[in-house]
Amino acid sequence: MNIAETSRSFEHADYTVKWIYALPKTELMVAGAILNEEHPVLPAADPGDTNVYLLGEIGSHNVVIAYLPAENTGKVLTAIVAKDMLRSFKSIRFGLMVGVGGGAPSCIEANSGTGEGSEDEDDEDEDEEEVEKKEDIRLRDVVISLHSKSSQAVVQYDFGKSLQGGEFFQTGTLNKPPNILLNAIGMLQGQYVRKGGNNLSEHLTRMVSTNLGLARKFEYQGSGKDRLFKRNVGHVNGKKICKTCCGPADINLVKRRQRGDTSPVLHYGTIGSADQVMKDSVLRDLWAEEKNIIYFEMEAAVIQGICDYTDSYKNKIWQPYTAAIIAAYAKELLRVIPGQAVMNMSPIEQFELVTDNIVQQFKQWRRTGEEEQCLQSFRTTNYESQKNLNPNREKETFLWCLEDPKFLDWRDKSTSRLLWVTADPGCGKSVLSKALVDEHLLEREANGTTICYFFFKDTSDEQRSPVSALSALLHQLFASEKGAKLIKHAMPAFRQNKTHLSENLEVLWNIVQNIAMDPECGKIVFLIDALDECKYTSQENLITKLKKFEQLRTLNELSRNNLQFFITSRPYWDIESRFQELIDDVPGIRLEGENYSKEIRLEIDHVIKARVNKLDRVIASARARDLLLEGLSKIENRTYLWLHLILDSIEFNPRIDVQVVKDLLRALPKTVEEAYDAILKRSNEPSKAMRLLHIVVGATRPLSLKEIGIALYITDEIRSYQDLEIQEDEQFKIVIRHLCGLFVSIVDGKVFLIHQTTKEYLIGSSNITTSISGSWKNSLEPKVSNRVLTECCLWYLSFEEFEKLSPSEDGSQIYQYCAENHFLDYSTKNWSTHFREAESIDLYNLGLIACEVSSNRFSFWFSIYWKQNESECRPEWKQDLFPIAYLGIDSLMSILLENSINVDSKDLTNRTPLLWSVERGHEVVVKLLLEAKADVNAQGGYYSNALQAASYAGHEAVMKLLLDTGEVEIDSKK
Repeated sequence: MNIAETSRSFEHADYTVKWIYALPKTELMVAGAILNEEHPVLPAADPGDTNVYLLGEIGSHNVVIAYLPAENTGKVLTAIVAKDMLRSFKSIRFGLMVGVGGGAPSCIEANSGTGEGSEDEDDEDEDEEEVEKKEDIRLRDVVISLHSKSSQAVVQYDFGKSLQGGEFFQTGTLNKPPNILLNAIGMLQGQYVRKGGNNLSEHLTRMVSTNLGLARKFEYQGSGKDRLFKRNVGHVNGKKICKTCCGPADINLVKRRQRGDTSPVLHYGTIGSADQVMKDSVLRDLWAEEKNIIYFEMEAAVIQGICDYTDSYKNKIWQPYTAAIIAAYAKELLRVIPGQAVMNMSPIEQFELVTDNIVQQFKQWRRTGEEEQCLQSFRTTNYESQKNLNPNREKETFLWCLEDPKFLDWRDKSTSRLLWVTADPGCGKSVLSKALVDEHLLEREANGTTICYFFFKDTSDEQRSPVSALSALLHQLFASEKGAKLIKHAMPAFRQNKTHLSENLEVLWNIVQNIAMDPECGKIVFLIDALDECKYTSQENLITKLKKFEQLRTLNELSRNNLQFFITSRPYWDIESRFQELIDDVPGIRLEGENYSKEIRLEIDHVIKARVNKLDRVIASARARDLLLEGLSKIENRTYLWLHLILDSIEFNPRIDVQVVKDLLRALPKTVEEAYDAILKRSNEPSKAMRLLHIVVGATRPLSLKEIGIALYITDEIRSYQDLEIQEDEQFKIVIRHLCGLFVSIVDGKVFLIHQTTKEYLIGSSNITTSISGSWKNSLEPKVSNRVLTECCLWYLSFEEFEKLSPSEDGSQIYQYCAENHFLDYSTKNWSTHFREAESIDLYNLGLIACEVSSNRFSFWFSIYWKQNESECRPEWKQDLFPIAYLGIDSLMSILLENSINVDSKDLTNRTPLLWSVERGHEVVVKLLLEAKADVNAQGGYYSNALQAASYAGHEAVMKLLLDTGEVEIDSKK
């Protein structure tokens, strides 16, 4: 497009639409061609703006176009380019971010064949019909990020410590586009429906018709180059053209029908955005299904073109054509937006704040590849979701803490490194912690404080582990602006321990101390919520380290730039006794929320008014509202948790008049426990509700909706995965709500108890389960919960299809099976744990069948278990004694030892069952084998004998058992 020959001159203030491209060499070339009129370049308006711009007109809009420099991509660079643009062009009303990337082809793997199908595809088998039922995504298609009731437009995620592990760490969502853009997208969508399709290909043809060079560069690549490989087929390294990967007769390709024409199809939905490229087809499909993602990229763009399938077969041949197609769509979009409507919008005044936040959150601070690996080794938990389980605070609440002199002194004067805040259950400690992080309440003005957090939760071993806590804190710190300077303190330990770095508390704590002594660390706050939910056996060790850390302050051994700790917990005597020595020396470290009961009640009254005022749409009259306020405020022992339960229950009423209020107040629970009982007594299927709670309470980690659904409905009569009637997530959410009401919550597709006190209510203290007649209190017994889950897992692993499968040694096929078969991963990893805890004789037969080493079923589930838990090659075992010793199932070991059996048989690693059980620290099984006269000096594996194996692993109780035999040859050698 030639530069406009017009007498009119343009100024920076004339441009109202920004357009950012992610791939400069291809997309900028086409951007210039798609302008209706190109404008002369303007001189820089701000010396800090280093962008290069293309200026011009599209429709009735003056557009400023920029691109990411030197083929660099990512949300950080996008934010920097956008921020600099607004320094020069201050009249911009809204912007378009466009780019190309990888699609998530939502189709099953059908028979082999060419990428888009063959001309002679006349047969319509069931596989092909199923493909047609799902969204058919092809190279050249366009994706528009669009939110819906159940999903966000852009989901930000992180790969975490192990990319192959398949864990999806959702780190946030981005705001939806402005309404004027959403309306335009809807208008275009309607136009395309009425016309029977889009005319983007025609736009492209017109655009390049006068330029032969452009026409060749941006030509359609043809269906033969649109290949979708089966997800378990990886790219053969060194092969530029993937003929080898296709296999004989294209057997490795997914067979798809040809489309009727070559026009691109528009798809609307969720985009997954990270700061590294997705190249794993198994994870692609797993995460696409879990989060409804149809596209993966790095820039958080609104409009994207599909130029690959987010697998290892990435290439750039489709980039030019796809870039041209999305440019054509963007031009169409601007065409339907009235210019005057844009002028009526306010300039993006706060955009600089938004981009600053993106830069801080996502910036990869020039880390080397090794430093990037080190950073990801600390990503072991989804710490963001644990924080977000808690509700937001209402305004003017928690002032008892935020205005307390101890808090202000700790935050602003740094007279201590540690502040321990205690409060009774249900008083909102975790809500306070969430507010401190989200509302930046730990910062005094803009002083550059870095906030890192971890919320202990009794939902899994990982969420109760101090190792997980320190790993999460360090991951956030190293991912922050200060991370570039501070990650050096972790590199020596990473080089020595690699991926095991995040498993050693002492190593992690040494890194923390080294950071604290670094003069460049600046102010850092580590927030640890709910210390009382940390594993009891590890809690004392962590508190001891925190005490020593505070004591170093008095010795001036830490840098003057503070690393501080903010800790919350219940006021339990054991935690208090561990901190007492420090409290005696430094009284200011303890802020007792239990002394503010009057203030907390007044704040709760404030929250009651705020929440009731939000019910105006269903409250029939002012009299009804006042009566409800009065009744709620009269409850003496009201807490935040009680209020949350009561008001959430009240909000279900379609109309609240005076009589309804009187009825509600008459039956109003006076305590949290009464509220819990009232919620569960409303269940229309109490037996099924009981089973659901057994599953949620007993599970070793939070289960997804699909996993919960399988566990809830599976029986010993279901023989195949295909026989399961798995509901869609939105349908199943309704089922859960009918069964348990507000007793459970669903966050990021996983099911949680609504509060720690719910578990205490159901089980009771110290696992004492004396149920009160007619009440749900103490109604769950842990052994029964474990028995339920054992049956769920073993019934599931007995499915017919698992008898026929045999995973390969590489991980791709295993992760594929786990992605396709919900509950498979959980069952293989956890059935033996639940079996041991259940202590039920009724399960013995199921357990023995699962451990039959000669069966295909055992080979299948144990291959999956082994690959995800061990690094060495899986052993070949000939006796059932081996897996039972390895897993530590003492009840089954006792049964096998009743028969005549060779307890000293060896596998190919020369290990005996005794050596396997010693290495794993299974004390009871070791004792049983020793009583059966197992050879205590047998040699095999990596150690000279069993004693050396126990010593290396730190199993002191097992060492004592071995030595007590009096038969250990201390000096035995291989």
